[in-house]
Amino acid sequence: MSASEVDLNDPLNWYIADSMDDYNVCLNPEVAKEIVHRHGGYPKLVNALKEAIVTLEKEGCGEKAERLRRELQELGELE
Repeated sequence: MSASEVDLNDPLNWYIADSMDDYNVCLNPEVAKEIVHRHGGYPKLVNALKEAIVTLEKEGCGEKAERLRRELQELGELE
Protein backbone atom coordinates (compact mmCIF):
# COMPACT_ATOMS: atom_id res chain seq x y z
CA MET A 1 0.00 0.00 0.00
CA SER A 2 1.43 3.37 -0.97
CA ALA A 3 1.40 6.45 1.27
CA SER A 4 -1.46 7.96 -0.76
CA GLU A 5 -3.77 4.95 -0.36
CA VAL A 6 -6.29 4.58 2.45
CA ASP A 7 -6.54 1.35 4.44
CA LEU A 8 -10.25 0.57 4.30
CA ASN A 9 -9.83 -2.06 7.02
CA ASP A 10 -8.75 0.55 9.57
CA PRO A 11 -11.71 1.59 11.78
CA LEU A 12 -10.13 5.03 12.30
CA ASN A 13 -10.49 5.64 8.56
CA TRP A 14 -14.17 4.71 8.79
CA TYR A 15 -14.56 7.18 11.64
CA ILE A 16 -12.90 9.93 9.64
CA ALA A 17 -15.00 9.18 6.57
CA ASP A 18 -18.20 9.27 8.64
CA SER A 19 -17.14 12.56 10.25
CA MET A 20 -16.49 14.30 6.93
CA ASP A 21 -20.16 15.30 6.65
CA ASP A 22 -19.63 17.46 9.77
CA TYR A 23 -17.15 19.69 7.94
CA ASN A 24 -17.85 22.09 5.08
CA VAL A 25 -14.23 22.96 4.42
CA CYS A 26 -11.41 21.47 2.42
CA LEU A 27 -9.46 18.91 4.40
CA ASN A 28 -6.10 20.41 5.25
CA PRO A 29 -3.53 19.12 7.76
CA GLU A 30 -4.99 21.14 10.66
CA VAL A 31 -8.55 19.91 10.04
CA ALA A 32 -7.28 16.35 9.68
CA LYS A 33 -5.43 16.67 13.00
CA GLU A 34 -8.65 17.86 14.70
CA ILE A 35 -10.55 14.87 13.34
CA VAL A 36 -7.87 12.43 14.45
CA HIS A 37 -7.78 14.03 17.90
CA ARG A 38 -11.45 13.13 18.30
CA HIS A 39 -10.39 9.51 18.40
CA GLY A 40 -9.81 8.76 22.09
CA GLY A 41 -6.81 6.54 21.50
CA TYR A 42 -4.68 9.19 19.82
CA PRO A 43 -3.82 11.23 22.94
CA LYS A 44 -3.07 8.01 24.82
CA LEU A 45 -0.66 6.93 22.10
CA VAL A 46 1.06 10.32 22.13
CA ASN A 47 1.51 10.12 25.91
CA ALA A 48 2.84 6.58 25.65
CA LEU A 49 5.40 7.70 23.07
CA LYS A 50 6.48 10.60 25.28
CA GLU A 51 6.97 8.19 28.19
CA ALA A 52 8.88 5.80 25.92
CA ILE A 53 11.21 8.63 24.87
CA VAL A 54 12.04 9.40 28.50
CA THR A 55 12.62 5.71 29.28
CA LEU A 56 14.81 5.21 26.20
CA GLU A 57 16.92 8.21 27.17
CA LYS A 58 17.35 6.88 30.73
CA GLU A 59 18.41 3.49 29.34
CA GLY A 60 21.01 5.06 27.06
CA CYS A 61 19.13 4.55 23.81
CA GLY A 62 19.37 8.17 22.68
CA GLU A 63 19.26 7.37 18.97
CA LYS A 64 15.93 5.55 19.26
CA ALA A 65 14.56 8.28 21.53
CA GLU A 66 15.56 10.95 19.03
CA ARG A 67 13.84 9.06 16.20
CA LEU A 68 10.59 8.94 18.19
CA ARG A 69 10.96 12.61 19.14
CA ARG A 70 11.25 13.56 15.45
CA GLU A 71 8.12 11.55 14.66
CA LEU A 72 6.16 13.41 17.34
CA GLN A 73 7.50 16.74 16.09
CA GLU A 74 6.33 15.92 12.56
CA LEU A 75 2.87 15.25 14.00
CA GLY A 76 2.98 18.60 15.77
CA GLU A 77 2.92 16.99 19.20
CA LEU A 78 6.32 18.31 20.38
CA GLU A 79 7.69 21.80 20.09
